Amino acid sequence: MANTSIATKNKVFIPKAEYLRLKKLDERFKDFWFYLEYLMDIREARGEVKQKKVISQEKLFKQLGF
Repeated sequence: MANTSIATKNKVFIPKAEYLRLKKLDERFKDFWFYLEYLMDIREARGEVKQKKVISQEKLFKQLGF
């Protein structure tokens, strides 16, 4: 079996305007991802409250003697 491979360059050249557009898109996606994680954390916290897995800060301070 013959070794058939294609040599490729490690760099891809794109126009500066396209690079800036992709960079902006990447930032927007990152912001969206952080927002999505925030919403998921809120949903998880609400579930814990419903299941009585958390106590109020006031009760915690009383239990700790503050």
